[in-house]
Amino acid sequence: MSSPHPQGLRTRAEQLLRAGHPVKEVARQLGIPVQTVYRWRRSGAPASDLARARARIDELEREVLLCRDVIATMRQLMPPKDGTR
Repeated sequence: MSSPHPQGLRTRAEQLLRAGHPVKEVARQLGIPVQTVYRWRRSGAPASDLARARARIDELEREVLLCRDVIATMRQLMPPKDGTR
């Protein structure tokens, strides 16, 4: 299905949205329906960017779990010197 709007228009809309302009203002400035801007915004992030972000999140979650395991092990091997810490 081909879009009735030129690619440059979508690019400009995405730039305005990234700059923090509200959807309604972007639609008004570009002369396109608000729903079109919402649809473009929803599908704006390329799949590869999302995949990289999810992979990084998974990596960080594994790192947090590893740090928690290390802390628990250290507490067992070397308890704090006094009970106030």
